Amino acid sequence: MADEEKPKSPQTYSRLTIISIFILVAVGAGIVLLDRKQVIHLLDTSNWSFLFGALILTTLSYVAGSYSFVVIMRVFGNRIKTPHLLNIGMASLVLQNLIGQPAGLSLRILLLGRHRVRNHLTVAASLLLSYFKNLLYFSLIPISLIYIVVSHPLPAFGITTILLIILTLVALLVVATGIAFYSRLRVFVLRGIGRIWHLVSRRNIQKTLDQFSEAVTLGVEDLKKRPDNRVPLAISILIDVAASIAALWFCFAALGIPVHVGVLLTGFNFGITLTVISFIPGDMGVQEATMAGVFALFGVPFSEGVIAAILFRIVYYFVPFVISLAFYWSLLREKVVE
Repeated sequence: MADEEKPKSPQTYSRLTIISIFILVAVGAGIVLLDRKQVIHLLDTSNWSFLFGALILTTLSYVAGSYSFVVIMRVFGNRIKTPHLLNIGMASLVLQNLIGQPAGLSLRILLLGRHRVRNHLTVAASLLLSYFKNLLYFSLIPISLIYIVVSHPLPAFGITTILLIILTLVALLVVATGIAFYSRLRVFVLRGIGRIWHLVSRRNIQKTLDQFSEAVTLGVEDLKKRPDNRVPLAISILIDVAASIAALWFCFAALGIPVHVGVLLTGFNFGITLTVISFIPGDMGVQEATMAGVFALFGVPFSEGVIAAILFRIVYYFVPFVISLAFYWSLLREKVVE
Protein backbone atom coordinates (compact mmCIF):
# COMPACT_ATOMS: atom_id res chain seq x y z
CA MET A 1 0.00 0.00 0.00
CA ALA A 2 1.46 3.28 -1.06
CA ASP A 3 1.87 5.99 1.48
CA GLU A 4 0.06 8.39 -0.84
CA GLU A 5 -3.11 6.31 -0.83
CA LYS A 6 -5.76 7.35 1.65
CA PRO A 7 -7.12 4.48 3.74
CA LYS A 8 -10.80 3.76 3.83
CA SER A 9 -12.68 5.22 6.75
CA PRO A 10 -14.17 2.79 9.28
CA GLN A 11 -17.60 4.10 8.21
CA THR A 12 -17.02 2.28 4.92
CA TYR A 13 -17.54 -0.97 6.77
CA SER A 14 -20.69 0.01 8.70
CA ARG A 15 -22.95 -1.50 6.05
CA LEU A 16 -21.10 -4.82 6.33
CA THR A 17 -21.60 -4.73 10.09
CA ILE A 18 -25.35 -4.25 9.71
CA ILE A 19 -25.54 -7.06 7.13
CA SER A 20 -23.60 -9.34 9.48
CA ILE A 21 -26.03 -8.63 12.32
CA PHE A 22 -29.06 -9.35 10.12
CA ILE A 23 -27.50 -12.62 8.89
CA LEU A 24 -26.76 -13.65 12.47
CA VAL A 25 -30.36 -12.93 13.52
CA ALA A 26 -31.70 -14.82 10.48
CA VAL A 27 -29.55 -17.88 11.18
CA GLY A 28 -30.58 -17.89 14.83
CA ALA A 29 -34.26 -17.57 13.92
CA GLY A 30 -33.92 -20.40 11.39
CA ILE A 31 -32.42 -22.71 13.99
CA VAL A 32 -35.16 -21.91 16.48
CA LEU A 33 -37.85 -22.70 13.90
CA LEU A 34 -36.24 -25.89 12.59
CA ASP A 35 -35.29 -27.38 15.94
CA ARG A 36 -37.65 -25.86 18.47
CA LYS A 37 -37.57 -28.81 20.86
CA GLN A 38 -33.77 -28.81 21.06
CA VAL A 39 -33.70 -25.07 21.66
CA ILE A 40 -36.31 -25.33 24.43
CA HIS A 41 -34.26 -28.12 26.03
CA LEU A 42 -31.13 -25.96 25.91
CA LEU A 43 -32.97 -23.07 27.55
CA ASP A 44 -34.14 -25.38 30.34
CA THR A 45 -30.62 -26.72 31.00
CA SER A 46 -28.76 -23.43 30.53
CA ASN A 47 -26.72 -21.79 33.27
CA TRP A 48 -26.29 -18.20 32.18
CA SER A 49 -23.91 -17.42 35.04
CA PHE A 50 -21.19 -18.95 32.83
CA LEU A 51 -21.69 -16.03 30.45
CA PHE A 52 -20.04 -13.80 33.03
CA GLY A 53 -16.90 -15.95 32.77
CA ALA A 54 -17.08 -15.82 28.98
CA LEU A 55 -17.24 -12.03 29.07
CA ILE A 56 -14.28 -11.81 31.47
CA LEU A 57 -12.19 -14.06 29.25
CA THR A 58 -13.23 -12.07 26.18
CA THR A 59 -12.05 -8.91 27.92
CA LEU A 60 -8.76 -10.59 28.80
CA SER A 61 -8.30 -11.73 25.20
CA TYR A 62 -8.85 -8.23 23.78
CA VAL A 63 -6.62 -6.58 26.38
CA ALA A 64 -3.83 -9.06 25.60
CA GLY A 65 -4.36 -8.59 21.86
CA SER A 66 -4.21 -4.82 22.22
CA TYR A 67 -1.05 -5.05 24.29
CA SER A 68 0.58 -7.25 21.64
CA PHE A 69 -0.15 -4.44 19.18
CA VAL A 70 1.61 -1.98 21.50
CA VAL A 71 4.66 -4.27 21.71
CA ILE A 72 4.88 -4.78 17.94
CA MET A 73 4.64 -1.02 17.37
CA ARG A 74 7.50 -0.52 19.84
CA VAL A 75 9.50 -3.06 17.84
CA PHE A 76 9.03 -0.85 14.78
CA GLY A 77 10.22 2.23 16.65
CA ASN A 78 6.85 3.80 17.44
CA ARG A 79 6.91 5.99 20.56
CA ILE A 80 3.27 7.04 20.84
CA LYS A 81 2.05 6.92 24.45
CA THR A 82 1.03 3.44 25.57
CA PRO A 83 -2.59 4.28 26.59
CA HIS A 84 -3.22 5.80 23.16
CA LEU A 85 -1.72 2.81 21.35
CA LEU A 86 -3.83 0.50 23.52
CA ASN A 87 -6.96 2.38 22.44
CA ILE A 88 -5.97 2.10 18.78
CA GLY A 89 -5.14 -1.57 19.22
CA MET A 90 -8.46 -2.28 20.95
CA ALA A 91 -10.61 -0.43 18.40
CA SER A 92 -8.83 -1.92 15.39
CA LEU A 93 -8.81 -5.44 16.85
CA VAL A 94 -12.57 -5.33 17.43
CA LEU A 95 -13.16 -4.14 13.87
CA GLN A 96 -10.73 -6.72 12.50
CA ASN A 97 -12.47 -9.59 14.31
CA LEU A 98 -15.96 -8.41 13.41
CA ILE A 99 -15.47 -7.56 9.73
CA GLY A 100 -12.02 -8.63 8.60
CA GLN A 101 -8.35 -7.72 8.70
CA PRO A 102 -8.60 -5.03 5.97
CA ALA A 103 -11.04 -3.11 8.17
CA GLY A 104 -8.79 -3.19 11.22
CA LEU A 105 -5.72 -2.36 9.15
CA SER A 106 -7.47 0.60 7.51
CA LEU A 107 -8.40 1.97 10.92
CA ARG A 108 -4.81 1.64 12.13
CA ILE A 109 -3.48 3.42 9.03
CA LEU A 110 -6.03 6.19 9.50
CA LEU A 111 -5.36 6.74 13.21
CA LEU A 112 -1.59 6.24 13.18
CA GLY A 113 -1.32 8.39 10.06
CA ARG A 114 -2.56 11.28 12.18
CA HIS A 115 0.61 10.83 14.21
CA ARG A 116 2.76 10.84 11.05
CA VAL A 117 3.42 7.10 11.17
CA ARG A 118 4.26 5.92 7.66
CA ASN A 119 1.76 3.52 6.13
CA HIS A 120 4.32 0.85 5.24
CA LEU A 121 5.43 0.69 8.89
CA THR A 122 1.84 0.23 10.07
CA VAL A 123 1.21 -2.46 7.45
CA ALA A 124 4.47 -4.28 8.23
CA ALA A 125 3.82 -4.24 11.99
CA SER A 126 0.21 -5.41 11.58
CA LEU A 127 1.05 -8.22 9.16
CA LEU A 128 3.95 -9.44 11.30
CA LEU A 129 1.67 -9.50 14.34
CA SER A 130 -0.99 -11.40 12.35
CA TYR A 131 1.69 -13.85 11.21
CA PHE A 132 2.68 -14.67 14.79
CA LYS A 133 -0.94 -15.09 15.88
CA ASN A 134 -1.90 -17.23 12.87
CA LEU A 135 1.28 -19.24 13.39
CA LEU A 136 -0.05 -20.23 16.81
CA TYR A 137 -3.47 -21.10 15.36
CA PHE A 138 -1.98 -23.25 12.60
CA SER A 139 0.43 -24.90 15.01
CA LEU A 140 -2.52 -26.12 17.08
CA ILE A 141 -4.15 -27.86 14.10
CA PRO A 142 -1.71 -30.82 13.98
CA ILE A 143 -2.38 -31.31 17.72
CA SER A 144 -6.11 -31.43 16.99
CA LEU A 145 -5.64 -33.87 14.12
CA ILE A 146 -3.49 -36.14 16.27
CA TYR A 147 -6.27 -36.06 18.88
CA ILE A 148 -8.75 -37.20 16.21
CA VAL A 149 -6.52 -40.12 15.19
CA VAL A 150 -5.88 -41.21 18.78
CA SER A 151 -9.42 -40.84 20.15
CA HIS A 152 -11.42 -42.05 17.15
CA PRO A 153 -10.56 -45.14 15.07
CA LEU A 154 -10.26 -44.17 11.42
CA PRO A 155 -9.82 -46.19 8.22
CA ALA A 156 -6.47 -46.14 6.45
CA PHE A 157 -7.77 -43.55 3.98
CA GLY A 158 -8.76 -41.20 6.82
CA ILE A 159 -5.40 -41.54 8.54
CA THR A 160 -3.59 -40.92 5.24
CA THR A 161 -5.68 -37.82 4.59
CA ILE A 162 -4.96 -36.40 8.04
CA LEU A 163 -1.23 -37.07 7.65
CA LEU A 164 -1.27 -35.25 4.30
CA ILE A 165 -3.04 -32.29 5.90
CA ILE A 166 -0.47 -32.18 8.70
CA LEU A 167 2.44 -32.32 6.23
CA THR A 168 0.84 -29.59 4.08
CA LEU A 169 0.35 -27.33 7.10
CA VAL A 170 3.92 -27.89 8.25
CA ALA A 171 5.18 -27.04 4.75
CA LEU A 172 3.08 -23.85 4.70
CA LEU A 173 4.38 -22.86 8.12
CA VAL A 174 7.97 -23.39 6.97
CA VAL A 175 7.40 -21.26 3.84
CA ALA A 176 5.65 -18.50 5.80
CA THR A 177 8.44 -18.50 8.40
CA GLY A 178 11.05 -18.28 5.66
CA ILE A 179 9.32 -15.30 4.07
CA ALA A 180 8.99 -13.56 7.44
CA PHE A 181 12.49 -14.13 8.78
CA TYR A 182 14.75 -14.39 5.73
CA SER A 183 15.09 -11.15 3.82
CA ARG A 184 16.43 -12.67 0.58
CA LEU A 185 13.46 -14.99 0.22
CA ARG A 186 11.07 -12.17 1.12
CA VAL A 187 12.64 -9.82 -1.45
CA PHE A 188 12.40 -12.57 -4.10
CA VAL A 189 8.70 -13.17 -3.36
CA LEU A 190 7.84 -9.46 -3.23
CA ARG A 191 9.62 -8.78 -6.51
CA GLY A 192 7.56 -11.54 -8.09
CA ILE A 193 4.40 -9.98 -6.70
CA GLY A 194 5.49 -6.57 -7.98
CA ARG A 195 6.08 -7.91 -11.50
CA ILE A 196 2.71 -9.67 -11.58
CA TRP A 197 0.95 -6.54 -10.28
CA HIS A 198 2.67 -4.42 -12.96
CA LEU A 199 1.62 -6.82 -15.73
CA VAL A 200 -2.00 -6.80 -14.55
CA SER A 201 -2.51 -3.14 -13.58
CA ARG A 202 0.38 -1.38 -15.35
CA ARG A 203 1.25 0.23 -12.02
CA ASN A 204 4.70 0.01 -10.46
CA ILE A 205 4.46 -0.70 -6.73
CA GLN A 206 7.98 -2.06 -6.33
CA LYS A 207 9.14 0.93 -4.28
CA THR A 208 6.30 0.44 -1.82
CA LEU A 209 7.04 -3.29 -1.58
CA ASP A 210 10.73 -2.55 -0.97
CA GLN A 211 9.81 -0.15 1.84
CA PHE A 212 7.55 -2.80 3.33
CA SER A 213 10.33 -5.42 3.13
CA GLU A 214 12.83 -3.09 4.78
CA ALA A 215 10.36 -2.36 7.59
CA VAL A 216 9.78 -6.09 8.20
CA THR A 217 13.54 -6.68 8.24
CA LEU A 218 14.04 -3.99 10.87
CA GLY A 219 11.24 -5.42 12.99
CA VAL A 220 12.53 -8.98 12.76
CA GLU A 221 16.09 -7.91 13.60
CA ASP A 222 14.81 -6.03 16.64
CA LEU A 223 12.93 -9.12 17.86
CA LYS A 224 16.04 -11.27 17.39
CA LYS A 225 18.25 -8.90 19.38
CA ARG A 226 15.88 -7.80 22.14
CA PRO A 227 14.19 -10.42 24.34
CA ASP A 228 12.54 -7.57 26.28
CA ASN A 229 10.21 -7.21 23.28
CA ARG A 230 10.15 -10.86 22.22
CA VAL A 231 8.95 -12.29 25.54
CA PRO A 232 6.04 -9.84 26.17
CA LEU A 233 4.89 -10.30 22.57
CA ALA A 234 4.83 -14.09 22.87
CA ILE A 235 3.08 -14.03 26.25
CA SER A 236 0.41 -11.55 25.14
CA ILE A 237 -0.38 -13.59 21.98
CA LEU A 238 -0.59 -16.81 24.02
CA ILE A 239 -2.98 -15.18 26.52
CA ASP A 240 -5.07 -13.75 23.67
CA VAL A 241 -5.55 -17.13 21.99
CA ALA A 242 -5.96 -19.14 25.22
CA ALA A 243 -8.57 -16.73 26.58
CA SER A 244 -10.59 -16.88 23.36
CA ILE A 245 -10.63 -20.71 23.46
CA ALA A 246 -11.66 -20.64 27.12
CA ALA A 247 -14.43 -18.15 26.30
CA LEU A 248 -15.83 -20.65 23.77
CA TRP A 249 -15.86 -23.36 26.49
CA PHE A 250 -17.81 -21.03 28.79
CA CYS A 251 -20.36 -20.46 26.01
CA PHE A 252 -20.91 -24.24 25.81
CA ALA A 253 -21.14 -24.40 29.61
CA ALA A 254 -23.70 -21.57 29.64
CA LEU A 255 -25.91 -23.62 27.33
CA GLY A 256 -25.39 -26.79 29.37
CA ILE A 257 -23.64 -28.61 26.50
CA PRO A 258 -20.87 -30.96 27.68
CA VAL A 259 -17.84 -30.89 25.39
CA HIS A 260 -14.40 -32.50 25.76
CA VAL A 261 -11.41 -30.16 25.74
CA GLY A 262 -9.92 -31.98 22.76
CA VAL A 263 -13.17 -31.63 20.80
CA LEU A 264 -13.41 -27.96 21.76
CA LEU A 265 -9.85 -27.28 20.62
CA THR A 266 -10.40 -29.15 17.34
CA GLY A 267 -13.61 -27.30 16.47
CA PHE A 268 -12.09 -23.95 17.41
CA ASN A 269 -8.95 -24.56 15.37
CA PHE A 270 -10.78 -25.53 12.20
CA GLY A 271 -13.28 -22.67 12.60
CA ILE A 272 -10.55 -20.06 13.00
CA THR A 273 -8.39 -21.56 10.23
CA LEU A 274 -11.14 -21.36 7.63
CA THR A 275 -11.93 -17.78 8.65
CA VAL A 276 -8.29 -16.90 7.92
CA ILE A 277 -8.66 -18.05 4.29
CA SER A 278 -12.33 -17.05 3.88
CA PHE A 279 -13.31 -14.18 1.59
CA ILE A 280 -16.72 -13.65 3.23
CA PRO A 281 -16.91 -10.31 5.11
CA GLY A 282 -16.72 -11.01 8.81
CA ASP A 283 -16.57 -14.74 8.00
CA MET A 284 -20.27 -14.77 8.85
CA GLY A 285 -21.55 -18.33 8.84
CA VAL A 286 -18.18 -19.88 7.94
CA GLN A 287 -16.95 -20.10 11.52
CA GLU A 288 -20.31 -21.22 12.90
CA ALA A 289 -20.86 -23.92 10.26
CA THR A 290 -17.29 -25.22 10.52
CA MET A 291 -17.31 -25.39 14.31
CA ALA A 292 -20.75 -27.02 14.42
CA GLY A 293 -19.74 -29.55 11.75
CA VAL A 294 -16.59 -30.57 13.62
CA PHE A 295 -18.46 -30.77 16.92
CA ALA A 296 -21.13 -32.93 15.25
CA LEU A 297 -18.43 -35.42 14.19
CA PHE A 298 -17.65 -35.93 17.88
CA GLY A 299 -21.23 -36.41 19.05
CA VAL A 300 -22.42 -32.86 19.72
CA PRO A 301 -25.79 -32.31 17.96
CA PHE A 302 -25.35 -29.95 15.00
CA SER A 303 -28.05 -27.52 16.17
CA GLU A 304 -26.43 -27.27 19.61
CA GLY A 305 -23.03 -26.63 18.03
CA VAL A 306 -24.46 -23.86 15.86
CA ILE A 307 -26.20 -22.19 18.81
CA ALA A 308 -23.01 -22.35 20.89
CA ALA A 309 -21.00 -20.89 17.99
CA ILE A 310 -23.55 -18.09 17.55
CA LEU A 311 -23.44 -17.34 21.27
CA PHE A 312 -19.64 -17.20 21.03
CA ARG A 313 -19.90 -14.75 18.11
CA ILE A 314 -22.23 -12.52 20.12
CA VAL A 315 -20.01 -12.60 23.22
CA TYR A 316 -16.63 -12.38 21.47
CA TYR A 317 -17.46 -10.21 18.45
CA PHE A 318 -20.62 -8.12 18.88
CA VAL A 319 -20.45 -7.21 22.58
CA PRO A 320 -16.88 -5.84 22.25
CA PHE A 321 -17.97 -3.88 19.16
CA VAL A 322 -20.75 -2.13 21.09
CA ILE A 323 -18.39 -1.36 23.98
CA SER A 324 -15.65 -0.15 21.63
CA LEU A 325 -17.86 2.57 20.13
CA ALA A 326 -16.56 4.89 22.86
CA PHE A 327 -13.00 4.19 21.67
CA TYR A 328 -13.93 5.03 18.07
CA TRP A 329 -15.55 8.29 19.12
CA SER A 330 -12.56 9.52 21.14
CA LEU A 331 -10.00 8.36 18.57
CA LEU A 332 -11.74 9.86 15.56
CA ARG A 333 -12.18 13.20 17.35
CA GLU A 334 -8.49 13.62 18.16
CA LYS A 335 -6.58 16.34 16.40
CA VAL A 336 -4.24 15.53 13.53
CA VAL A 337 -0.55 16.01 14.30
CA GLU A 338 0.69 18.98 12.30
